[in-house]
Amino acid sequence: NNALEREQFNKSYQNGKDAIFEVRKNFNDFTFFNTFVNQDFTGKYNLFTVGKRYNQQEQTIEYYVKSRKAEDYKKMLINSLYHPPLIKVDENITTDKKLYLRHIFEGKQLYKDYIPETLIGLEYLWGNQVQLETTEIVEKKDKDNVSYELQTVIYTVNNKSISKVKKV
Repeated sequence: NNALEREQFNKSYQNGKDAIFEVRKNFNDFTFFNTFVNQDFTGKYNLFTVGKRYNQQEQTIEYYVKSRKAEDYKKMLINSLYHPPLIKVDENITTDKKLYLRHIFEGKQLYKDYIPETLIGLEYLWGNQVQLETTEIVEKKDKDNVSYELQTVIYTVNNKSISKVKKV
């Protein structure tokens, strides 16, 4: 039994601390989650994913247990890991006068505070105008609801001047 083996590991060999350091040395976060987060683990530690919903009657946001499945918990952990955004040069639009970058949206928008300075730096290195096409999550409010939609925008830097337009 896998759970019994884990429970007895440190008691039998007195080397649980060594095992922890060995795991840390040989696993990155992704492989650690994939290897060790299973239904036994989430059950033992009462782990779950949380959902959020708006209660119109109470005018509050409610949090609830969305899932107790190990796969859902593992997916939540993996999705929370930082990984560099995927940004590619669009060779069909790029010319000597303009570098056109396309952010491949993977459910996470770019950190907006970093976009202007990064583009100014790229303009300096490129020597001409730089454009970045990306997707942003925009909050929409009406009197009773809050919703979110994806919007494609294009940032342009030209002579250290930044502008942003909605892509049509």
